[in-house]
Amino acid sequence: MSVRHAITRLGLLLLVASAPLRAADVEEIRERAIRAFAADDFQAALDAYGELDEDQRHDPFILYNMACAHAMLDQPEQAAERLLDALSWGFVDLFHMERDAQLASLREGTTYRTILRGWNELLQARADADMQVLRARFEDGYTFARDEALRLSYASAFDEATHADAIAQIEGVAGWVDETGIFALRDADPSMERQDPWVTVVLPTREDFIRLVPSARVGGFYERDRKRLVSQDVGPSLRHEFFHVLHWRHMDRIGQTHPLWIQEGLASLFEDVDGEPGDWTFTPSWRTNIVKRIDRTGRLYPWKTFFAMPDQRFMGVRPSANYAYARTVFLFLASRGVLIPWYRTYIDGFDTDPSGLTAMETVFDKPVREIERDFRTWVRDLESVGEVGRPGEAGLGLQVGTGTGEGPVVTQVVAGSVRESSPEGDDRLRHRDVITAIDGRTVRTLDDLYRVLGEYEVGDDVTVTVRRGDRRLDILVRLVPAEDDETFP
Repeated sequence: MSVRHAITRLGLLLLVASAPLRAADVEEIRERAIRAFAADDFQAALDAYGELDEDQRHDPFILYNMACAHAMLDQPEQAAERLLDALSWGFVDLFHMERDAQLASLREGTTYRTILRGWNELLQARADADMQVLRARFEDGYTFARDEALRLSYASAFDEATHADAIAQIEGVAGWVDETGIFALRDADPSMERQDPWVTVVLPTREDFIRLVPSARVGGFYERDRKRLVSQDVGPSLRHEFFHVLHWRHMDRIGQTHPLWIQEGLASLFEDVDGEPGDWTFTPSWRTNIVKRIDRTGRLYPWKTFFAMPDQRFMGVRPSANYAYARTVFLFLASRGVLIPWYRTYIDGFDTDPSGLTAMETVFDKPVREIERDFRTWVRDLESVGEVGRPGEAGLGLQVGTGTGEGPVVTQVVAGSVRESSPEGDDRLRHRDVITAIDGRTVRTLDDLYRVLGEYEVGDDVTVTVRRGDRRLDILVRLVPAEDDETFP
């Protein structure tokens, strides 16, 4: 099959739904094949994949692995065919493909060289096919758009103003990366075949999010293999997941995979920020509250233990505490002005110490035990912030719910608690108002709301920005004791 045929098939096949998988059986076969690869038994790996139904083999990564197995068995024609199949079904990881020693025997062949020459065309075809899928899957009420500079395809269920803010948040993350120079937004190689793959960004309705999300406990996710970002809000989760997009692009280019404590710690920094997009200050949050509470019990892991934690344990044992710890470490680095130097030092020394500990000692120029002692003192002095279940002293006098990602929604106004900003009362807070800002500071989640309100006192007047239907209103509210507030997630 030619590369052009593979591109043509890509546009067609991505629209076809695979047959339902027998999850347990498929997982067992995948694991058996991986064990065979580890033992250099490539025929056994092919035999394992051969047990899958045809529809179940229509997976770009299974097909890619089959190409590698054929190449290692000195079967170049079959290897080239499976590689083209993998491209047909959406494999777009050129950087991995070029480094993969198992494909070395294909690199001088006509098929491989043709793939490289047509790589940018293939990526564009993948983007076109993804857009077709988005339009077919999300129809009424969705807006579809593209960002050529950041190579993003959008499907958004939000209104025009909120969608524009989502784009501003994404551009803000990209702007921060570009301005700080923590890593390059794009590959320095100007050749056309080294462009980054496109990523689909889905900002769904609440109902669609429930169908898409792998866990009810997350606000969004980024599937690196599928190049798909899904977020239920246009604030903390969107910023977090989009940083993953940029970070993974960078790691793919340089051939490094950083441990989860680094990936999630960096991304979590963007959940709670003050300032305008791109000119943010990272702030304490409900995650730093968790670390303060754990520190009081004396149960914080030593850095040597935490930095070396296997990814499976990071996600499997007290993940909420691990995320909180990771974010707090990076907030500490940012507060000391060494976040960017640490990251650059880390990637330069990745091959000798992927944990990040050596980079800490290098940028602070002191032993880790002294840095960690400073960190714990800093944690104890760090302010606690309002959060769901633990609000600050001042509140709006409202019952509020999580809303649909645009901002917390007013479910009930407590009688007599809200100061009207006009004699006619047109601007008083009402049932179903969506709160989007407090004194100009964007709030998209309940934790955003309580963190911002935690900086005020009872009796303070604040301007609450809400969306009411198609209108945007600024409403003056006098804050009341927070115990009058009730939250209904």
